[in-house]
Amino acid sequence: MVESLKGKKISNSSLREEVFNLLLDDATESPETGKYYTFEYDPKFADKLKEWDEYPLVYVMEFKKNNLIGANIHYIRGTNSRLKALNNKRFPKRTYRQYIPKRADSLFFEIQESEVQLLSTLPLEKFNYNR
Repeated sequence: MVESLKGKKISNSSLREEVFNLLLDDATESPETGKYYTFEYDPKFADKLKEWDEYPLVYVMEFKKNNLIGANIHYIRGTNSRLKALNNKRFPKRTYRQYIPKRADSLFFEIQESEVQLLSTLPLEKFNYNR
């Protein structure tokens, strides 16, 4: 995919669509701990949040009361910091988020360990802000 897009202008939404289509074979409705996923998310209390990521890239850490607790890699600024966190699987507490699976677009696109570094560098996030 990356090779076919080199040198072309593509919008973030088109890039996101391409990536989701490539990951479709590894999509699931039931994410598991210890794996990486990206998905479309609409928070229950979006109007109360200062900011939120509509397309998080999450390392699933645990489940509490049917809610997914994970580290959203998009909240790590800077490519080097992201890659270091991915290599060590140590994520800053500021990246921890709670997601209600029913608020996701029913599909969680699993990202293989071998692909997560590359995908973490692509502009797949879409932050929404309330001010």
